[in-house]
Amino acid sequence: MVCVLLTVACYTISSLGDKHISSRLQCSPAEFAFIVSFATMIWIGITIPFMGWGFRFNVTNILLLLSLTIWKVAEFYTSALLLKTVSAYELKAWLGINIVGSYFYNVFCGIYQADMWIICCSVILLAGILMIMKGRRISDSSESSSLGRLCFLFLLFIVSKYLYGLTLGQMTQGCRTTSVLLLVMLLTALLQLPRIQISELARRKGMAGAAFTRLPNAAGLILEAFVAMENIFLYAMIQPVQLALLFAASLVKKESMGKMKLAGSLLCIFSVCAITVLIYCKKI
Repeated sequence: MVCVLLTVACYTISSLGDKHISSRLQCSPAEFAFIVSFATMIWIGITIPFMGWGFRFNVTNILLLLSLTIWKVAEFYTSALLLKTVSAYELKAWLGINIVGSYFYNVFCGIYQADMWIICCSVILLAGILMIMKGRRISDSSESSSLGRLCFLFLLFIVSKYLYGLTLGQMTQGCRTTSVLLLVMLLTALLQLPRIQISELARRKGMAGAAFTRLPNAAGLILEAFVAMENIFLYAMIQPVQLALLFAASLVKKESMGKMKLAGSLLCIFSVCAITVLIYCKKI
């Protein structure tokens, strides 16, 4: 649980950095993926001499590594596109759907017992997300035609995020978390090279600050990987828990928010907290 809390803190900082890279720096999905993966790779690489290298190059691990890279690229591309129009907390609100999927996955595997209260909270979570989207449509009628596109990107984002965690938990023994993450980020960065101009990126203002936001992200990735290897449900809880902190940040910045969107956000926060209490206090 300590790793979960630390990961939430690291990712909350880096999420605000992601919004800056995508929206303020006006980066394309390929540029966003390169900046995030390359800078994160550098910070993770610094930890290798202290944590050691460990990756067993067999057929299974190589296939899993390629799968992890595919899910990470999909995550970066969809988040880059979404953050151009939505706030960071909206992204995390949608990611709360992974709680529902992870819970039923663990019930199916016999790890948790079915509980009606958790199912009810899952329904509330979905209702909150729908209210957020409805509030977006009411506040900006010009976006109505693009809601379908946004929903598709949101779904692709949460699926890629969930499959990344699920695949990471299947890595065989002999692989260190930091080594796996370094290889994933290296492959992700290399895949972007044909689609970007590094010299143009280097001249862009604010690039140094964007790179430094990857430091807490690197720490978050390492902590997140430890959690994913232990329990897929806790892994899915990490990102949505950030919703409360990012929502508070949006209120401080006085972002435009109607009553429908506000109510949906509060429902999402309530459902995430309720599920956490039910899991850890009732020991289901």
